[in-house]
Amino acid sequence: MRQLTFKRFLPFAVAALMIFSLGCGNTSTQEKATDTDAVVIVTGGDTESQSVSTGTNHSSLYSVDGTTETSNGESYASDTEDVNAVLVKSLGILTMTSADINKTGDVTGDYTDGNNAAVAVISKGQLTLNQSNITTNGTGAVGLFVSAEGTQLAVNDTSVYTSGESSPVLIVREDASAMITSGSLSTEGADSACILLLGGRLTLSGVTLSSKSGDTLRVLSGDNFLTLDQTAILAMPTLADGTTLVLKLQNGAAFTGELGGTLPAKASVTLDATSKLTLTAETYLTGFVNADTTHQNIESNGFNLYYDSNAPENAYLNAQSFLLPGGGFLAPII
Repeated sequence: MRQLTFKRFLPFAVAALMIFSLGCGNTSTQEKATDTDAVVIVTGGDTESQSVSTGTNHSSLYSVDGTTETSNGESYASDTEDVNAVLVKSLGILTMTSADINKTGDVTGDYTDGNNAAVAVISKGQLTLNQSNITTNGTGAVGLFVSAEGTQLAVNDTSVYTSGESSPVLIVREDASAMITSGSLSTEGADSACILLLGGRLTLSGVTLSSKSGDTLRVLSGDNFLTLDQTAILAMPTLADGTTLVLKLQNGAAFTGELGGTLPAKASVTLDATSKLTLTAETYLTGFVNADTTHQNIESNGFNLYYDSNAPENAYLNAQSFLLPGGGFLAPII
């Protein structure tokens, strides 16, 4: 009788042991990746690790990896350090409409890696975000992060707000591309810029920007391309050695600030006749192309704007000097 009971019990014991072993293999939703090539994707309480090429770990509440998905009227919130609320990567394509995205929790490393951003788009992912709201409150809690060549972000009629220290609204880096149309980018965090460029392409069209710390734009590394369309920026970005900025103003855009007061020049500017450039310091440019050949769309405030007369795009200036509104001069670098 005991032998029969044991034979009946044995299959149940084996099954229970297998279930227990599988259960122990599940990862807690609070666990973060430990390998430098790993991504922990948190979805519905489960996690999985996948390799990426960004050089940093990204954990997420909602992830699109190599697939095409849509989201309408959904809410996403992450309150854990170094966990994105939304992550798009590895040729993934996501279209979100009327999303409500919230991020709290502090970064534990370098916030410019974007691993504590509310929304991160990396490794040739594509995200289109329409009529949505993004809010963050935490140290290094970036609003939008886009990185790597071939990666694309398109944001339409959306409000993005950050309030924590070192929490830029938008970071574009490593040859990624972003286009923001209408809506607002604002931050009240200490040491937080609206926009941080680290080698990327950004177009702002009809966007309102504000930063309590006064830093609307920072350009820290790489070759950067910024187009302002019906958008005004007040900024005095520091252009580090080896950094370049190509700034294009069109359709009533305006830039007020400093674009480099020392040589070698690191910035180039293109103005259409409807846009305005206002100087707040002596400024040196590599290229300067102005559709208004009278240069009345430049407010000098008594400062001079110097251009490189050897640059091919400046040939139309004939190495001449021009008196600008406000008493300064547009003059060749001697």
